[in-house]
Amino acid sequence: MSRRSVNSMSRRLAPSVMSAVCALACVLSVTTLGGCRGDRSANRPRQFFPDMDDQPKYKAQSSSPVFADGRSMRPLVAGVIGFGSSTDPNDPERRWIFIESDAVALGLNPDGSYVERMPLRDILGVDAGERLTAAEIERFVLVGQAKFNIYCFPCHGAAGDGKGIVGQRWWTPLPTYHDAKYQRGNEKGDDGFFFHTIRNGVPNAPGALPALKMPSYSDRVSIENAWAIVSYIRAMQKTQKGELRDVPESVADGLLASRGAAPKNNANNTTEEPAP
Repeated sequence: MSRRSVNSMSRRLAPSVMSAVCALACVLSVTTLGGCRGDRSANRPRQFFPDMDDQPKYKAQSSSPVFADGRSMRPLVAGVIGFGSSTDPNDPERRWIFIESDAVALGLNPDGSYVERMPLRDILGVDAGERLTAAEIERFVLVGQAKFNIYCFPCHGAAGDGKGIVGQRWWTPLPTYHDAKYQRGNEKGDDGFFFHTIRNGVPNAPGALPALKMPSYSDRVSIENAWAIVSYIRAMQKTQKGELRDVPESVADGLLASRGAAPKNNANNTTEEPAP
């Protein structure tokens, strides 16, 4: 075959070959992309703009060599004015308000000691002339129960005895709120102590890691909710030393019936001996 014939055949075949190559490339592309759908990999994703993913910053509860206590989360400086959301149920915007009282914002007296009892009227925003109702207090305690079950229950347990599923596996034994030292009037029995611990954590021994034995929950629990948790802790303590007369009559009768005892005698506030 002459060279002229070969060149002529090549010119006739070139468009067909190019079309076949393009079609094959399209098929391979569609097949490859389709195969990636739903695919999972343990490899890190590709970073086209790494500076958007890997920013030099501190995250909550992280450590820092800059400060002597090893904490990146810093305690409040002197003179800071706390703030929180409005407690007025009629405020549809739940506006942010300043908390000028250190007793509410920090749980501290002017001399720096812990407040013995929480300033409940200030926390709930009740005027001096108004009286707190049982429904308001009960609602506040129920908020504390809900927040306790989210943040405290895993370590401290449902009864506050330190026997939560995490607490039992912790590297150091967790205390029980029913210990005498956590009762009112004792070493760690002030409401302000519980509040301060929730908001600031429990420091570890100097130089030990982590810097906090218990982390600070100030990034998750607001000032109002921290006080609500304190109120629920007090309610749990009350359950361990309460008497039958503290329980509503309808509830008391149900408890006695479950134990095989006669109903409560309202005349002298006594109970019959349990049935044998």
